[in-house]
This record gives sequence, structure tokens and C-alpha cells, in this order.
Amino acid sequence: MSDDLRSQAEILAAIAEAREDLTTSLADLKETVDAMNARPLLTPEEREALEAQGESGELGEDMKTLVEKIKGGEDTWEQVFSGDSPHATLLQGHLTKMFEEHKEDLALAFEELIEAEEAKGNFIFDEVPTSEP
Repeated sequence: MSDDLRSQAEILAAIAEAREDLTTSLADLKETVDAMNARPLLTPEEREALEAQGESGELGEDMKTLVEKIKGGEDTWEQVFSGDSPHATLLQGHLTKMFEEHKEDLALAFEELIEAEEAKGNFIFDEVPTSEP
């Protein structure tokens, strides 16, 4: 019977430790999200560069139109990037072009991220649900 009690005590201790780890992880995540939300979407330099490229037509006609609307006060970059803007679709062509240009770099970065997580013991794609039985 003492083995059963010890076993239960060990289980309760493990649960308490897991709960503490989860609480710490959630606090860290909240801190990270708060820090990200406190940062501006674009630095003044990034905003200037994006608007200059957009105005020049270098990023396509849709981006040129979008920059005109933003500079004219009809919209903001924050609304466009969050999807809350009625003009957000003007960004799609530029994003598609950027994805096509950089898809190999994105795939490599994603692969490196997965490898780093797996090195920590986080096998996030090991149990991906499929439609197959």
C-alpha cells in the first residue's frame, strides 16, 4: 500500500511541476506577445522605403495605388497588414511576387526552425492529422 501512496505522490508532484512549467511558459508567451504588440508595425525607415518603392511603381500598380490611398489618409499600413482595410487586396500581388522570389529561402528557414524545435525535443509535425484512415 505504501508503494501505491508513493506512486500517487510522485504523480501529483509531476502534475504540479507540469502545471508550474505551463504557467511559466504562458507568462513568457504573454510577455513576448505584449512586446511584439508594443512595437510599431513598420519603423519610420521601413515605412519610407516601402512608400518610396510603392510610389515609384517598382512594386507594381496595385502598390502604387495603395501608397496613394495611405498617403491620402484613406488608409493606414496597420489596417492593410491586419486585413481590416478595404484596400488590403491591393497588397496581394506584391506578397505573391515576394513569395515567389523568396520561396526557397522561406522553405530553408522553415526547415531550420523545425530542426531547432526538434533539437529541443518538440516534434511538432510528428502527429499531424491526415484524411487517410
